[in-house]
Amino acid sequence: MPIQSGDVKLLKSAVMADVPEGGGAPTGNTIADGVSNAIFPDISELDRAGGRVNLRKSFVSVQTDDTDTYFGANVIVAEPPQDARVSVTLFSTEKTFDTREQAQVRIEAYLNKGPEWAGYLFENHIAGQRVIQLLQRTTDTVPNVGQTLVLIENEGLGTQKEQYVRATSVSVVERTFTYDGDKDYKASIVTVDISDALRYDFTGSPASRTFTRAANSTKTRDTVVADAGTYVGVVPLTQAAAVGDFTIKGTSIYTQLVPSAQTETPISFVPPYAAAGLPVPGAVAVSYTASHAWTTSIKFNLPGGCLPGSLTIGTDGITIFDDAGLLKTASGTVGIIDYANGILTLNSGTMSNAKAVTYTPAAQILRAPQSSEIPVTPESRSQSYVGTVNPVPQPGTLSISYMAQGRWYVLSDSGNGSLKGLDASYGAGTFNRNTGAFVVTLGALPDVGSSLVLTWNVPTQETQQPSTTLKAAQSLALNPPAGTAVQPGSLTVSWEYGGTKTATAATSGVLSGAATGSLSVAQNRVDFAPNVLPAVGTQLTVSYVAGPKQEDSFAHPSRNGSGLLPVTATLGAIEPGSLEVEWNTFTDEAVLGAYTFAQLQEMGIAVSIWRDPTQIARDDGNGGVVLNGISIGTVNYATGQVTFNPDVSIRIPRPVYTAVAINGTGRWRLNYGGIAYVDAPSLYPNDESGYVKLRYNSAGSTSNQTETFQFLPAFKLVPGVNAQVVTGTVLLSISGAQPWGDNGQGTLREFTTSGWVTRGTINYLSGDVALTSWTAGTNNAITRASCVTTVGENISSEFVFRTGAAPLRPGSLSIQYARAVGGTQNVTAGIDGKIEATGISGSVDYETGLVRVRFGTMVTAAGNESQPWYAADRVGTDGKIFRPEPVAVSSVRYSAVAYSYLPLDADLLGIDPVRLPSDGRVPIFRPGGFAVVGHTGKITTSVSNGQTINCARVRLSRVRVVGHDGAVIHTGYSTDLEAGTVTFINVSGYSQPVTIEHRIEDMAVVRDVQISGEISFTRALTHEYPLGSHVSSALVAGDLFARVNLVFDQSTWNGAWSDALSGSSATATFNNTQYPIRVTNRGALTERWIVRLTNSTSFEVIGENVGVIATGNTSADCAPNNPATGVPYFHLPALGWGNGWATGNVLRFNTVGAQFPVWVVRTVQQGPESVPADNFTLLIRGDVDTP
Repeated sequence: MPIQSGDVKLLKSAVMADVPEGGGAPTGNTIADGVSNAIFPDISELDRAGGRVNLRKSFVSVQTDDTDTYFGANVIVAEPPQDARVSVTLFSTEKTFDTREQAQVRIEAYLNKGPEWAGYLFENHIAGQRVIQLLQRTTDTVPNVGQTLVLIENEGLGTQKEQYVRATSVSVVERTFTYDGDKDYKASIVTVDISDALRYDFTGSPASRTFTRAANSTKTRDTVVADAGTYVGVVPLTQAAAVGDFTIKGTSIYTQLVPSAQTETPISFVPPYAAAGLPVPGAVAVSYTASHAWTTSIKFNLPGGCLPGSLTIGTDGITIFDDAGLLKTASGTVGIIDYANGILTLNSGTMSNAKAVTYTPAAQILRAPQSSEIPVTPESRSQSYVGTVNPVPQPGTLSISYMAQGRWYVLSDSGNGSLKGLDASYGAGTFNRNTGAFVVTLGALPDVGSSLVLTWNVPTQETQQPSTTLKAAQSLALNPPAGTAVQPGSLTVSWEYGGTKTATAATSGVLSGAATGSLSVAQNRVDFAPNVLPAVGTQLTVSYVAGPKQEDSFAHPSRNGSGLLPVTATLGAIEPGSLEVEWNTFTDEAVLGAYTFAQLQEMGIAVSIWRDPTQIARDDGNGGVVLNGISIGTVNYATGQVTFNPDVSIRIPRPVYTAVAINGTGRWRLNYGGIAYVDAPSLYPNDESGYVKLRYNSAGSTSNQTETFQFLPAFKLVPGVNAQVVTGTVLLSISGAQPWGDNGQGTLREFTTSGWVTRGTINYLSGDVALTSWTAGTNNAITRASCVTTVGENISSEFVFRTGAAPLRPGSLSIQYARAVGGTQNVTAGIDGKIEATGISGSVDYETGLVRVRFGTMVTAAGNESQPWYAADRVGTDGKIFRPEPVAVSSVRYSAVAYSYLPLDADLLGIDPVRLPSDGRVPIFRPGGFAVVGHTGKITTSVSNGQTINCARVRLSRVRVVGHDGAVIHTGYSTDLEAGTVTFINVSGYSQPVTIEHRIEDMAVVRDVQISGEISFTRALTHEYPLGSHVSSALVAGDLFARVNLVFDQSTWNGAWSDALSGSSATATFNNTQYPIRVTNRGALTERWIVRLTNSTSFEVIGENVGVIATGNTSADCAPNNPATGVPYFHLPALGWGNGWATGNVLRFNTVGAQFPVWVVRTVQQGPESVPADNFTLLIRGDVDTP
């Protein structure tokens, strides 16, 4: 006969208690409907105070004496507990005999080991510590509060020690370490307070400039969401749902799996993004040949840092190239590269022959990144996105973050154009380093209302100086007698190298002979550059005639009618070649466009050094006045009359920017593409601030002078440009030597076959290089192959960032930044999350910590037509337009109060929460899963025989009658679910009045879920669901019926349980085709069985979990009794045996019971009870064959 409603029962497991052995096999004891404490005991005061997790194992069981199928069986929590601090969750391990200890491990496996962290345990740590320290690069991300890491020592060995630790507080200190006795490097020491004390001693590693942990030391790994368990639960609807709706809204998509205690954590004055490493490349690739040894123990050093993806080395008939930190050939990986330091390491073998090296020099600098977003709306939501990042990011700097079901995931460019996450499930994509275009496929659909957050870095403030040839020179400061100066045409410089070498200065001051350079008579200075570099320490002898010197000052002289400036020397005659003219000018800022010098300086662009310069011109010895090689006036040597044009043009940095629309805002963002040097007028002032000075030699007595100097050559890396040099970007080539590079700490060095050799020092602020060693006899021609200068910080008019912790207390976020128009501004977000103040607008999502801010002002459009952010279609009806007002990225700070979660005692909770989300919540609704929308109505009335109650709705899923005494009534009535009626036949013994519970349901596949609680289905609802309805996720068991799913024999059994033949088959074979092993839904158990022959006819029956349960012989049927149900586990017919069985032969078969194990989790949050007698409803759902 078909399965009846009373045949499907919920059974207790062997041990219904929170002990390690809790759970286990099913019993025959039914969990009674409507009986108090049938599954869980009452909640104790201790549980209310500290929180608790109770686990009980139960079984859905079909108890019929046949194998009829209970189709599509599933279990739901139909109604939650009324107490808001208590939640009920279901999950299944699908293991019939597992215990609480094993189920607990399954729950705690929500987080699993991920990739190795970009840092390592700093020095040894001992058991009992509640603080760990990590050493990592200053550019690497530090752990967040609430993040879980794994410490593993002796990974994969029998002595492995492993502990998951959760960060409760994080602080960072930058320290300087020394190596090789006199060299320094910086590293971050990250101190992490952890929720649980260390259980073991862990071996750490000392500081290492390569940031490589010691062999056999503890590994630190990140964690990834393994989400090994699928959990189901129930939430109330927050809005009524109608027939035909495809979407409903619940209070959440999460359930509280473990308790959590919330506390407040202040976040004080921190930058939105930590400064990240930015590779700054030189202008062009460089090539050279090296013959250094290169083995697994001897590293190969480039002169400095390397741009990812730019290196090739040709040697021994192969080409080695870099790819995302790896060194590869066409055959595979051969080593690794440290891009920042240019250190190459081989995995195996030797590269001893000549190596043709080509790469683009690059330095890693710390720079706050740019940021932008792609809003996720219902219309734009997708799993794949394409776009273009402008300005184009440097390789290895682009990251794309997205939120799915409340958790952030990050995909990053590893330097080779591939976007990857910590785990392949996070998604993947590609990035074109030439165009900035990206294509990304996310691991899950992002949450509506969130954004894809893009962060990247680009050297917008840096200038790649072109390759050029420089000369090592020395500025010789002469010391003639007081009141005198060098007479033009009298100076000679001599020195020894391969004989006596000399250079003489003409009347014009130009040096010729064995050196080049010039003499400044007025400054008593000789700039000297030998054609061939002499030996280190060579002595220079300077001989000259000294004559009388004069300086005249003129306060704000006026121009003549031609606009020229005339002045006359007070002493009359001027010695040809001795004149120097000095005057001041004011620079016209008009070429800067939208911004003034002062604004740019406050944004962090160091342009003030180009303002109001002092000009110095000289005479050429022939009556001309020359400035920077250009004639600007004349001098009459006899009368001392000097006439010149005081207006000049100088080169100043101007930001290059374009304006692009910000998606969905109607506003515009300025994107900065770098700095361009442009000509700007610098004019002589027409007010009293102008001045002129003349310095010259006059007629009078003279004297012969001789001075000596040690040759100390130097040169300017970028002549004529006053800009800071970016550390690590300098590469110089000189004949007869390997390239010279700077080490980022002011030392110029060459990597020779004997190691590093110091060649000089660099002043990065001024760009001055002082040489200390070189090869004598080398031509004085130094090629500047690479040099990058900078004028300051990145600036941006848009920021999108995630706070360091979330959720935030509403109204607690404040943002501080340096205003472009001057001063510092502080703005606080409103309770509603809006950020509004003069020059800034935006919003904050307090739940996720996502902050969006834009800097700018609505201004009158008229008069701004020439600005880059102007366009006619951007002008509003009020005649105004949004003007972006960028701020220095590094000046932005935010403060907030975040909610964090206190660690609770694992022993009291009954579960270790470290490997679970910090808030204790796990998702219960997922796309592709099943959900049930349901509503239970109640009618309380006194009933009599023959009475029919109409429930006022049709197509009911269930009717339940409960007496006034709370007992469930199972008999005395019939139901017509389709019509929605209940007819009472025999009400004797009823406790009146009774309550008729009538339920409607819709089951559907979940198409999409949002963290807001919105759940969409693939089919429409067929009922009206008022407030008070619930939506439940379903734990699907599938079709339940007893069966035998595997039968085979083998000659022997070694004690190992396997579902495949182990060894050889037995000679005899059990004839299961004609005489099948029989089972029933009531008796069968999901178990693996062995029938082992003890002689040719006798056997014993062994279950993998139940042990030896019977003995028998081949001449009689075998039907061992299941004590839980009182019927046989199975029926083994004697006719199936046949002949030929030998001692030790075994018959192996598996049975599958009509049961499904369900773990029920009750979670108690801290706090007082709100309901004195609480309950929840579990529903077993399924279908049967129509009789």
